[in-house]
Amino acid sequence: MDKPTRNLGEYIRNKGFNLSEISRKTKIPYMTLYDSLSNENRDRDLRAEEFLALCKHLELDPMEFYPTDTENR
Repeated sequence: MDKPTRNLGEYIRNKGFNLSEISRKTKIPYMTLYDSLSNENRDRDLRAEEFLALCKHLELDPMEFYPTDTENR
């Protein structure tokens, strides 16, 4: 899983956001969100449009989740 997907998934879990609600509001299928953000058995990266839609919905700068030079990419 890529680092931005992993970082965004951690953020969503730590904040206690509900994936079903996010799915309804962003129109991203629930299983897509679940497989990318919560399912440890799947290694699915978010697609760019999914990642950006989530950041827009959460009112977050997408660059917050991009790895810094000191983090592994």
